[in-house]
Amino acid sequence: MMLAASILTSVAATNRLDVDINRIKVDVATNPGNFSSLMNRFLIGDTTLTLDEMATVYYGYAFTSDYDPSDHYPAIEKAYGERDYTTTWSLAENALKYNPVSLDLTIKALVAANNSDNPEVRKMIPTLQNRYDLVSTVILSSGMGTTTESPFIVICDEDMGRIVRNVICVESTIGSATVRDLDAIKVKLPTSDRQHILYFDNNIQKNFERSRQ
Repeated sequence: MMLAASILTSVAATNRLDVDINRIKVDVATNPGNFSSLMNRFLIGDTTLTLDEMATVYYGYAFTSDYDPSDHYPAIEKAYGERDYTTTWSLAENALKYNPVSLDLTIKALVAANNSDNPEVRKMIPTLQNRYDLVSTVILSSGMGTTTESPFIVICDEDMGRIVRNVICVESTIGSATVRDLDAIKVKLPTSDRQHILYFDNNIQKNFERSRQ
């Protein structure tokens, strides 16, 4: 169902993205029409979006009025945990209208759609799969993730967790720490006996939270 981690890693390795957060922030503020157009293409799962365009969609969302990384969805989590996929779909579909780039919501909606007998719901599977792939790829392309000089850049904790669990598919998480304002997560990969550290830059969320204090 998900794009294999090895494929995503290969894509990221050959298509490194220079994420200029300040430029994206200014572009969203001064050219909202362009951002809206790119977002609309993302919503239909347009796989012709370039990495730069997806960077504007994903990171640019953090500079819209809908962005609030403190938003959590306990009702969705409850339904998903109980494998009530009809309720999961209904709730996640609505939440995605306000937080369309969320990997966590996209994964829950995708799982629910794959377990649905409703043909209208199942029609959304390719679109959701493409959206999952687009967001995952832009995050993996934002850095190597293995050094403090080249971390993966995310816009919320949930995306960081989903990259670790669902995209890179770590075998286990051993611990975490803060290193130079970065989140360092020690993991064990299924293909290696060694422990590895993955670095994430989640300062967009941290700056947002500081601005609310």
